[in-house]
Amino acid sequence: MNKKLLCIAIVCLFAFKSFAQTNDYSEFWNHLLANERAEAGKIISKNKSASIEWLIINELYRNEIGKIKRNDKFLKPFLAKADFENYLFAFWNRSFFFDDYLSEGFNINTYETLDAVSKLNIKNIDLKDAILYLEAIRQRHHNNWDDFNRLNAEINAIKEWQYCGSFENLNKSGLDKFYEPETTSANDVDFDAKSNGIVRWYNGNNTKEAYQFYSNHNEYGSSVNYAQTFINSSIDQRVIIRIGSGSAFKLFLNDVEIYKYEKDVSTDLNGFEVVVNLPKGNNRLLVKSAESNSNSYFMVAVFDENKKPLKNISISKNPTSYNTSSFSALNPVEKQNDVERYFKSKIAEQPDNFLYSYALYSTYLRNSKYNEARDVIMPFYKEFPKSSMLRSALMTTYNLENDYTSSNEINENIERDDPDYYLPIVNKVTEYDELSRLTMDEFEEYIEKLKKAFDSEMIKGAADFLYFARKEDLNGIKKTLEHLNTLAEDYDNTNFKLRYAPLFDQLFQDQNRTIKALEEIAKEKFSLSAENQLINYYDKKNEKNKVLKLIDKHYDELGNQNSYLKRIVNRYVEYQMFDKALPYTEKMLKNYPYSFTTMELRGDILKQMGKTEEALVYYEKALAHNSGDSGLRKKINDVSKKSNLINELVLEEAYDYITENRNKITTNNYGFNILLDEGNIEIFEEGGFKYRYVYIYEVTSNNGIESFKEYNLGLGGSYKFLKSELVKPDGSIVPAARSGSNLVFNDISIGDVVYIDYEGVVTTTGRFYKDISDKMQFDSFHPMVFTSMDILVPNSSQLNYKYMNGSLEPKITKKKDHVLYQWELKNAKTLEFAEDYMPNSVDELGYLHFNTIKSWNDIAVWYSDLVRTRIEINSKVEIEFKKLFPEGHEGLSENERAKIIYNYITSNFNYSYVSFKQSGFIPQKPAKTINTSLGDCKDFSTLFVTLAKMANLNSNLVLVLTSDYGRNNLVLPSTDFNHCIVKVMIDGKPQFLELTSKYLPYKALPTSLRGATALEIPFDAEKTNETFDLIHLDNINRIKSKVNNHINIDLSKDHMNLQIATEVIGHNTAYYKEVFSEPNQEVIKKSMTEDYSSKLVDDFTLNTITNYKENNDLASITYDADITLNKKMSSIGSIKILQLPIVTHPYENSIIQLEERKYPINYIQYETVDTYYTEYIIEIEDGETFVEIPESKQFSFKDHKYSITYKNEKPNKLNVVIKATTPYDDVMPEDYIAYKTYVKGILDAELEYIGFK
Repeated sequence: MNKKLLCIAIVCLFAFKSFAQTNDYSEFWNHLLANERAEAGKIISKNKSASIEWLIINELYRNEIGKIKRNDKFLKPFLAKADFENYLFAFWNRSFFFDDYLSEGFNINTYETLDAVSKLNIKNIDLKDAILYLEAIRQRHHNNWDDFNRLNAEINAIKEWQYCGSFENLNKSGLDKFYEPETTSANDVDFDAKSNGIVRWYNGNNTKEAYQFYSNHNEYGSSVNYAQTFINSSIDQRVIIRIGSGSAFKLFLNDVEIYKYEKDVSTDLNGFEVVVNLPKGNNRLLVKSAESNSNSYFMVAVFDENKKPLKNISISKNPTSYNTSSFSALNPVEKQNDVERYFKSKIAEQPDNFLYSYALYSTYLRNSKYNEARDVIMPFYKEFPKSSMLRSALMTTYNLENDYTSSNEINENIERDDPDYYLPIVNKVTEYDELSRLTMDEFEEYIEKLKKAFDSEMIKGAADFLYFARKEDLNGIKKTLEHLNTLAEDYDNTNFKLRYAPLFDQLFQDQNRTIKALEEIAKEKFSLSAENQLINYYDKKNEKNKVLKLIDKHYDELGNQNSYLKRIVNRYVEYQMFDKALPYTEKMLKNYPYSFTTMELRGDILKQMGKTEEALVYYEKALAHNSGDSGLRKKINDVSKKSNLINELVLEEAYDYITENRNKITTNNYGFNILLDEGNIEIFEEGGFKYRYVYIYEVTSNNGIESFKEYNLGLGGSYKFLKSELVKPDGSIVPAARSGSNLVFNDISIGDVVYIDYEGVVTTTGRFYKDISDKMQFDSFHPMVFTSMDILVPNSSQLNYKYMNGSLEPKITKKKDHVLYQWELKNAKTLEFAEDYMPNSVDELGYLHFNTIKSWNDIAVWYSDLVRTRIEINSKVEIEFKKLFPEGHEGLSENERAKIIYNYITSNFNYSYVSFKQSGFIPQKPAKTINTSLGDCKDFSTLFVTLAKMANLNSNLVLVLTSDYGRNNLVLPSTDFNHCIVKVMIDGKPQFLELTSKYLPYKALPTSLRGATALEIPFDAEKTNETFDLIHLDNINRIKSKVNNHINIDLSKDHMNLQIATEVIGHNTAYYKEVFSEPNQEVIKKSMTEDYSSKLVDDFTLNTITNYKENNDLASITYDADITLNKKMSSIGSIKILQLPIVTHPYENSIIQLEERKYPINYIQYETVDTYYTEYIIEIEDGETFVEIPESKQFSFKDHKYSITYKNEKPNKLNVVIKATTPYDDVMPEDYIAYKTYVKGILDAELEYIGFK
């Protein structure tokens, strides 16, 4: 099968999907919502009426059974009804009104409805303005630009604006982040847009259109943009401000926030209304838009309290002094949408009439209010959970919310429960892989089903096209294509014509036919798509004159749109007509003075014209607004011919250095010596930095060969190797084989020198685009000759640095426009060999930490901005919350609330084992975590914080670097965390919670969090005066870990039997909970055998494991073990002797292997338990007595305590109790001898013999 043909066919057919998607008639609705469409059809036909309700219901029913052709008997009687305006607004994009022209373009149905409605005297001003705008778009579509402008002028909307932007919108957090334009209106003030450079207010020039677009700002991607205008009112008056928006937004009047909408969605022109006092005199109206999809727009209109256009105000975009107002004086009050209010009143009158609820649902969707829309139909969905109509409606809300998991789940359920419903049939068109797997018989069956599902000739034709494509029947394809093209002409749909026109060339190489079709479209209609395709075809045919005639055809109308002007510039540049191209870039910069793409484009043109100095000016301007563009930086360096500052610092061609220093070091640690470890960094003023590192290592043993024969530097981003070679003792060079940053030295031998020299550029975006944060190790276990780090810092930046585990001060000098910091270490003392249980190297070796980030609070605020918008409460979250607290949460203690949420998360979700850094910093929204039952640490923590806030608990996220990375890994502000947990305040005390284990008890913490490095993240940093600093999780509230054993020992001649009752408390229960969660008892027995094998010295048999129990209140588990030690009883003469079978080991010989230590024992690497308690009960036969009982002993070392106590209360019964307290404090080298004596005493005591006869 030709995949290309099938793909093209699917694209063509998918175009019709939107046609198909689009209530007291109780019996009718009951059948329809129960998927009994035939019965519903009988009822609606039998109860035919002239009422507006029946007319709408009948059309909805027709849509539900796949009838999307225009019903000629509907529109005229409908428009004659008194309340038609509200229904027209609600069902605007249905096939029986205007159709989905936003996706599929205008067609004869759209024109028919528009012609009929335009003749009427529309009462609702919102509807009237919407119809005017739709008619304006129609006129533009037919190239009637004067009528387009005239109709826009009739719409009540403010068209005089100044713009400012774009500002950072980090993960949609920019809406609540203050930027200076909010309170500064002057257009001569510079505003710091962070990574987007410096911007000012500038005049917009879209004064003819009602909608205002930020399309010229699109190159910045997700961003915050501002628009301001000034309203002069002749009197104090109460007004209505109406706004439609394509993004989340805030509305300010005289610098006072009067309205806010947080969802980044697209609305109609009447999305929101606020009633507010407009003071007499000048007033500043400001719109703040925060969008994430580069498609932001807005329309603002002002009315009197009766929703009539105001006659006593004037509008100007020119900044002027304006009134000072307060929130109370302005008294803003949200006004309900008129259509929403109408259907709500209808629902109040007839709450069981589904039509009104469905109309309200549809009204909400006009303005993308998906939560409100979902809430309206949810009660019906609970009654009819398998209703395809309701499921389809829910899918629409989930898609608007970007919750595609829920949407796909619903679609699958429809397909399973109602396979003849139109939606799964048409959705299957997009499932290319599934269609490809169908047999030809199955495929034909599907095509027939698809054709029967709809009454549209175009869908039937497209289905035929799909069929012939699968068969690779070119004659059938061509015949169907001709038919579809004719239908598109009859349907007067330009979008469909554009889909079909290229196929004549692509499938049948009939280029002239395609060009002719495109030329007809371009002549009759306004279609940039048709024009762009024509330009490409003319280019291929070398018809340059036709291209030049077409590229600026709409300059007078679209000269304020940079994307259009760029089309002109690109062609002139391609034809090397640089003098023609240059003036358009000037116009583009007038349209948007901060367009970095235009600045670079203008620079390119000037460079081609030989004006390199002018080109450099525009390149540097562009870089100031797009500092992460390494290609642009290279252009600047090439044009300016700047000297490479780093290269002036680096040891180039180090062969003489190698000759001078090889064999200089006679000691040999771990197989190689360091002759040179040189780092060089140049920080760029615009953000980012360049680095160059030189490593020279001398191989001294086979260990060194193993280290370097395959050596991976782990580099990413943009880098380049200048040297990667072996320098042999005779001076000959052997280059390394290289793949990425992985080097292979095939011919490496003892005595060789590894010479590596590489450089690269790092650029970042976002909050810390100008910053650097890193560290470099200076001390080493390897002998070394010279280590250095040079950092060039621009005069505008401040370098922070800290040398840990030693003292090394930099040499600071001026170097051109930079400050040079130089750290050098020559012939440093080689550190002692590494030891078991020693701390991480960052806590012992000399490390230079450096950065340019001011404070840890900056990191906390950054992450707060990053995650705040993810903490979203929607209906899915609310449903889960109600399940957790069915009786409400107010009567529960804070501890009970937190525990319920903790248990919910740890019991119901699966942890995704992905590195925190690999999966990014941004958590998924709580609803997605709930839907998928899958997440990582930050996802679970975000869900906890969300539910905790709903339960009135004070809770925050906490970023963590786990303790195994060392205490001194993060010294200066950085984002290098690897984990996320939560802090929740319980009865005024902080409680940290780990959420990634299904088995970890509430309030227990793993050892990886003991002493870990942490940073609390405020929920809303903009609303708190508190500052946040780095902390270590020392001495925090947690359930202590305990292991308690009660052991009955039964002695016989050939073996010893142990009946062990074990209780484990705290975090160590997680291991056993997981073991015992296994349904297979043999697997449990095997795991527990392995567990005891690590504890018991003697050979044994685990007979049974029984009585496993969990106590969540005590955070404990208990179980019983029956063990037989397979050893015979020893004796000395008539005395039988035994040693205690030790089942817990607070101290082992491995911890005291060394005679002395040079490094501390990092105790958390060794110990996981706080206290041990083991009781032995040894009973011997009546008549036998214990004759040799060791002395009870106690040992202590600082806070460590150990005791072993013997009690012989009966001649034949001996009780032995061992207690141990094991704090996690490090054992310092100077205390090691005392600690070793302490441990040795314990181990000796545990080996003592007990005798009886």
